[in-house]
Amino acid sequence: MSSSRLLRVFAVLSLLSTTAALWLWYSTGEPPDHLLVQVSVVSFVAALVMSVIDADTRPRLMLRFLAALFALFALIAFAADVSRPPLDGQSQPAISLLQHLRSLAPALVQAMERSVSRSTDPFVWDPILTTILSLPASLIFLVLAIGAGFLGRPRRRVKIFINEN
Repeated sequence: MSSSRLLRVFAVLSLLSTTAALWLWYSTGEPPDHLLVQVSVVSFVAALVMSVIDADTRPRLMLRFLAALFALFALIAFAADVSRPPLDGQSQPAISLLQHLRSLAPALVQAMERSVSRSTDPFVWDPILTTILSLPASLIFLVLAIGAGFLGRPRRRVKIFINEN
């Protein structure tokens, strides 16, 4: 399905759901169902995004958004590391991503360990992923931000002209 057809589908869906919500509100006097309003808003936003972005820039735009998000996470993790008070007069080392995840969502870490160990060799989780996740969180997110930013950079179009004699 082409992006122009998808744009039309989302625009029609948005128009129909908004009309239905307004008609229900007018006829019953009660606010419309939340699902109908959500469908209307989501389809409108999707139609708006499809109209603004062409097929060449969609993946790059998402990668640039992820790069900005990872950079924000790196900045927050760095600020958390720097702003911690020293313990016994000595500065504390940077907090690893694994420590952050274990303190915020221990069930997520256990579920990740079980699923990785079940789907692959347990060797993948214990020495490989735990070593990567034991790096400072700011460093991991900085590397992810640089990688996503590099992959999402604007491409330079090369124009090749052939002169025939």
